[in-house]
Amino acid sequence: MDTYTHKVQYYETDKMGCVHHSNYIRWMEEARVELLDRLGIGFSMMETRGIISPVVGIQCRYLRPTHFDERVSVRVTVTEYKGVRLRIGYEMTDEVGNPVCTGSSEHCFTDATGKPIALKKQYPDIDAVLREAAAAE
Repeated sequence: MDTYTHKVQYYETDKMGCVHHSNYIRWMEEARVELLDRLGIGFSMMETRGIISPVVGIQCRYLRPTHFDERVSVRVTVTEYKGVRLRIGYEMTDEVGNPVCTGSSEHCFTDATGKPIALKKQYPDIDAVLREAAAAE
């Protein structure tokens, strides 16, 4: 588990003064990038080694609106990893701890040409980090 905090920007709000729904997906990506960096397997490192991790699925459930200048905490966890696919979960709360959004993203691993990669065989160090992170939940 890790927590990422995002301060809502004015441009992220709509005419009603609420955060536009598309921004929650962006915050999920920000939290995911930070989590992988903290695990020592950030996107820059993986891409340098020839690993691409596209999003193959996304789910988001909106529970309560957020507004300009609020801080949203995103609890991000590796919820499932089986060597080929990675699922990451997100729980967002406002400054007082009220749930505002939950979601998940699913990823695979490919080389630069789009060919699937089995991390366990080709990158056992990265595989071990993801297995440990998934087991911690």
